[in-house]
Amino acid sequence: MTAEAVAKVADLLDDRSHHIEFNGHLTNHVKHAVVALAAIGAPEHIIRDYYKGYAELTPYGFPLEPQRPSALVIDAGNWREFIGQRTHFSAYVAFFDREVAARGISGAVAEYAPELLDGWIGAFTHATIHLGWAIWAEHPGMTAEALAYLAFSFVRVADDEHTPPAADASDPLESLLRLSESWAQDEIFRGAVESVIADTNSFTELHPELNRSGLQARVAGVAITRIPELTANPAWIHRLPGPERRRQVRRAVTLLYLSQPGDFVVLHLITSLFALEVIADTLDTPAAEDAVYELFWAGLRIITAAERKFPTAHKLRELARLYTTDATADTLTGAAEFEVSARRAWLEDEEHNPKLVFVLRAWWDADQWSAHRHAAGQFTRTPDLPASFDEPPNE
Repeated sequence: MTAEAVAKVADLLDDRSHHIEFNGHLTNHVKHAVVALAAIGAPEHIIRDYYKGYAELTPYGFPLEPQRPSALVIDAGNWREFIGQRTHFSAYVAFFDREVAARGISGAVAEYAPELLDGWIGAFTHATIHLGWAIWAEHPGMTAEALAYLAFSFVRVADDEHTPPAADASDPLESLLRLSESWAQDEIFRGAVESVIADTNSFTELHPELNRSGLQARVAGVAITRIPELTANPAWIHRLPGPERRRQVRRAVTLLYLSQPGDFVVLHLITSLFALEVIADTLDTPAAEDAVYELFWAGLRIITAAERKFPTAHKLRELARLYTTDATADTLTGAAEFEVSARRAWLEDEEHNPKLVFVLRAWWDADQWSAHRHAAGQFTRTPDLPASFDEPPNE
């Protein structure tokens, strides 16, 4: 059971003394780090030291903030009323605590996640990551927090109806190649994205705190614009058998990361995909899994466009050719290489790195594809915050 991996530090996952965000909209990632560090074998004292140090001063240079009590009572009758308004987080946690206690983790996820995942890119995917990590760790309280954070930070990915492009891609990699080619060659498509990036203040739907972010405003603005190249469902989502679709999506996202090694934005597509896979497994129906991949693929394109993370199609093709072998012959060497990456990750202040190793080790264990272990060693750095963070939060 995966709960055994975090048993010695489960009290850290129980901790409710800090708000889910700090300095406005920056996500409190510390419980993600606890789960990932435990999963990759970090000693208990390292995990506890990390938790204490992160709470006192995060890699962004700000401490975590105390929880924010809410006098509102959220219940089955009003829980949808405040979705996406970035308010009443503690009240949402109390509501989902009751729901998880009554339904269990899988029951609460089945009841609420399908609706809330429509906004999975909110908080730059961190609410979704929180949920995937919570389910993996089999932790009820963290699950309730994650459902609350999804409601709190909701940013809708796309409308219910999408029209596939006329010439549809046959698989995830071809979809990425076509997207890169469109960005390079299609001035109308590129102009539509650039006009959003240039003026997110024109979107009255955005919470003012998101515009302070920059990144989250760009992602939300591109999502609101509903650009067909970014939201249409490719046919392969429904045509590929489930296990093959999962394998190919993982590979495409890993190649996207290797095309921009260490990129902070693209790394989130790896860790959020893992979270969505865990959620899909919990929902455990073909229709739910199809919906999860529709949402992920639209979100991937929206985030990639909003942050201009398009490698050249040539680079992607060459990387794909470089990793044409399905399995590595040096399994023992590969495992040893992951052990080195894990031990490096224990030393990192940036918690995205142990998460990267954790996810890619799980994928490599399933696939033995050498690109996964090569990508796992490409660590990221905490990005510099924009000048807007010199101003106080808008909430």
